[in-house]
Amino acid sequence: MSDTIKIAIAGLGAVGMPVAKWLDQGVPGLQLVAVSAGDMARAKERVADFKSPPPILPLADLAEVADIVVEALPPSKYLEIAVPVIEAGKTLVAVTVSQLLDNMDLIERARQTGGRIIVPTGALAAFDAIRAAAKGTINSLVMATRKPPSSFAKVQFVKDMGLDMETLSEPVCLYKGSVRGVAQSFPANVNVAVALSLAGIGPDKTQYEIWADPGVSRNTHSVVLDSEETHLEFSIAGRQSAENPATGALTPLAVMTTLESMVSPLRIGS
Repeated sequence: MSDTIKIAIAGLGAVGMPVAKWLDQGVPGLQLVAVSAGDMARAKERVADFKSPPPILPLADLAEVADIVVEALPPSKYLEIAVPVIEAGKTLVAVTVSQLLDNMDLIERARQTGGRIIVPTGALAAFDAIRAAAKGTINSLVMATRKPPSSFAKVQFVKDMGLDMETLSEPVCLYKGSVRGVAQSFPANVNVAVALSLAGIGPDKTQYEIWADPGVSRNTHSVVLDSEETHLEFSIAGRQSAENPATGALTPLAVMTTLESMVSPLRIGS
């Protein structure tokens, strides 16, 4: 890489747009060189007032112009950007990490091409502690998520259950089991649980509950880890993104921090 790292952003929604605006304001060592979105014409309008409006390119072309590509897409589009980035030996900052579970071969392919897949911390703190505990012996790792019902309004799995999220009056457990079992049913809602499992003991051993709860106004996550070396409990109540209630408002900030850490002379945390 050159002294300035070239960044492209795939998706201009609740995550991609704030990151694009941040980069456009000027970040030492980082340069926004291109963006892509499902609606190319709308994407051009959204970046028209930037200080330096970036080119709008097809997804497959981003890896050709950038060192790092930020993936902030619907789950169905994940492979359209992940594959060309890894094949080009570039770095993918992946937000839709739920899709990685069915495409773990991308990790080995990245090893072969020199590419990298980086998952931002996102809605959860303490990833450093969980990764450290995984070097020892973790006995159990359990996570529970409670979100306002509006977060699940478009989820087909919930529709098939016959639940009306608009009239829900009491908490309902939508799933209880392994993280691997939940990823396909809630691909846009459980990225944080998948990331947690990959940091710890894997998606088959990590236990997970997800609740639609009309009594909460924020996306609330609680985690309990027990290991031979430590016992860890923590919770976080993140605000929902104004643009997409399924996304936490902290997520784009975590992406910014991830990118900044690549050029900062000081890095806190592993």
